[in-house]
Amino acid sequence: MSSTKGIWKLLGFDGILDNVKALVDTRVKLIKLEIKDELAKALANTLISIILLNLLFFALLLVSVGVSIYIGREMGNYFQGFLIVSAFYFILFVVLMLFKKKIGLKEAIERELNKIFGIDK
Repeated sequence: MSSTKGIWKLLGFDGILDNVKALVDTRVKLIKLEIKDELAKALANTLISIILLNLLFFALLLVSVGVSIYIGREMGNYFQGFLIVSAFYFILFVVLMLFKKKIGLKEAIERELNKIFGIDK
Protein backbone atom coordinates (compact mmCIF):
# COMPACT_ATOMS: atom_id res chain seq x y z
CA MET A 1 0.00 0.00 0.00
CA SER A 2 2.85 2.38 0.82
CA SER A 3 4.36 1.72 -2.60
CA THR A 4 1.09 2.81 -4.20
CA LYS A 5 1.17 6.05 -2.21
CA GLY A 6 4.75 6.54 -3.29
CA ILE A 7 3.83 6.11 -6.96
CA TRP A 8 0.93 8.60 -6.60
CA LYS A 9 3.32 11.05 -4.93
CA LEU A 10 6.02 10.48 -7.54
CA LEU A 11 3.56 11.17 -10.36
CA GLY A 12 2.21 14.24 -8.54
CA PHE A 13 -1.27 12.82 -8.02
CA ASP A 14 -1.25 12.86 -4.20
CA GLY A 15 -2.85 16.32 -4.16
CA ILE A 16 -5.53 15.17 -6.59
CA LEU A 17 -6.45 12.27 -4.34
CA ASP A 18 -6.80 14.62 -1.37
CA ASN A 19 -8.90 16.99 -3.48
CA VAL A 20 -11.18 14.15 -4.59
CA LYS A 21 -11.64 13.03 -0.96
CA ALA A 22 -12.45 16.61 0.08
CA LEU A 23 -14.87 16.95 -2.84
CA VAL A 24 -16.68 13.74 -1.91
CA ASP A 25 -16.89 14.81 1.76
CA THR A 26 -18.24 18.22 0.77
CA ARG A 27 -20.79 16.66 -1.56
CA VAL A 28 -21.99 14.30 1.19
CA LYS A 29 -22.38 17.25 3.59
CA LEU A 30 -24.29 19.19 0.93
CA ILE A 31 -26.67 16.29 0.31
CA LYS A 32 -27.27 15.96 4.07
CA LEU A 33 -28.06 19.67 4.31
CA GLU A 34 -30.44 19.48 1.32
CA ILE A 35 -32.26 16.53 2.88
CA LYS A 36 -32.47 18.37 6.19
CA ASP A 37 -33.87 21.46 4.43
CA GLU A 38 -36.51 19.47 2.52
CA LEU A 39 -37.48 17.59 5.67
CA ALA A 40 -37.84 20.85 7.59
CA LYS A 41 -40.04 22.31 4.83
CA ALA A 42 -42.22 19.19 4.74
CA LEU A 43 -42.56 19.15 8.52
CA ALA A 44 -43.46 22.84 8.62
CA ASN A 45 -46.07 22.38 5.88
CA THR A 46 -47.50 19.37 7.71
CA LEU A 47 -47.75 21.21 11.02
CA ILE A 48 -49.37 24.24 9.41
CA SER A 49 -51.85 21.95 7.64
CA ILE A 50 -52.71 20.21 10.90
CA ILE A 51 -53.27 23.54 12.67
CA LEU A 52 -55.43 24.84 9.83
CA LEU A 53 -57.47 21.64 9.70
CA ASN A 54 -58.06 21.83 13.44
CA LEU A 55 -59.23 25.43 13.13
CA LEU A 56 -61.52 24.45 10.26
CA PHE A 57 -62.89 21.54 12.28
CA PHE A 58 -63.72 23.72 15.28
CA ALA A 59 -65.26 26.42 13.07
CA LEU A 60 -67.42 23.81 11.35
CA LEU A 61 -68.36 22.33 14.71
CA LEU A 62 -69.43 25.69 16.11
CA VAL A 63 -71.35 26.61 12.96
CA SER A 64 -73.11 23.24 13.06
CA VAL A 65 -74.10 23.72 16.69
CA GLY A 66 -75.32 27.24 15.90
CA VAL A 67 -77.38 26.05 12.94
CA SER A 68 -78.78 23.18 15.03
CA ILE A 69 -79.86 25.58 17.79
CA TYR A 70 -81.38 27.98 15.28
CA ILE A 71 -83.35 25.24 13.51
CA GLY A 72 -84.41 23.79 16.85
CA ARG A 73 -85.61 27.17 18.11
CA GLU A 74 -87.57 27.79 14.91
CA MET A 75 -89.18 24.34 15.12
CA GLY A 76 -89.83 24.60 18.84
CA ASN A 77 -87.72 21.53 19.63
CA TYR A 78 -83.93 21.68 19.90
CA PHE A 79 -83.63 17.92 19.45
CA GLN A 80 -85.13 18.17 15.97
CA GLY A 81 -82.63 20.88 15.02
CA PHE A 82 -79.71 18.68 16.00
CA LEU A 83 -81.35 15.70 14.31
CA ILE A 84 -81.71 17.60 11.03
CA VAL A 85 -78.09 18.77 11.06
CA SER A 86 -76.92 15.24 11.93
CA ALA A 87 -79.03 13.82 9.11
CA PHE A 88 -77.42 16.32 6.70
CA TYR A 89 -73.93 15.16 7.70
CA PHE A 90 -74.96 11.51 7.47
CA ILE A 91 -76.37 12.01 3.96
CA LEU A 92 -73.19 13.85 2.97
CA PHE A 93 -71.14 10.93 4.34
CA VAL A 94 -73.16 8.35 2.42
CA VAL A 95 -72.91 10.33 -0.84
CA LEU A 96 -69.14 10.69 -0.45
CA MET A 97 -68.77 6.97 0.28
CA LEU A 98 -70.84 6.03 -2.76
CA PHE A 99 -69.03 8.34 -5.16
CA LYS A 100 -65.53 8.35 -3.68
CA LYS A 101 -64.00 6.65 -6.72
CA LYS A 102 -65.77 8.94 -9.18
CA ILE A 103 -64.75 12.05 -7.24
CA GLY A 104 -61.07 11.07 -7.36
CA LEU A 105 -60.27 12.37 -3.89
CA LYS A 106 -57.39 9.93 -3.39
CA GLU A 107 -55.74 11.00 -6.65
CA ALA A 108 -56.18 14.68 -5.80
CA ILE A 109 -54.56 14.18 -2.39
CA GLU A 110 -51.65 12.24 -3.94
CA ARG A 111 -51.20 14.97 -6.55
CA GLU A 112 -51.06 17.68 -3.86
CA LEU A 113 -48.63 15.67 -1.72
CA ASN A 114 -46.40 15.17 -4.75
CA LYS A 115 -46.42 18.94 -5.31
CA ILE A 116 -45.52 19.57 -1.67
CA PHE A 117 -42.65 17.09 -1.66
CA GLY A 118 -41.49 17.95 -5.18
CA ILE A 119 -42.07 14.51 -6.66
CA ASP A 120 -42.54 14.52 -10.42
CA LYS A 121 -44.54 11.78 -12.06
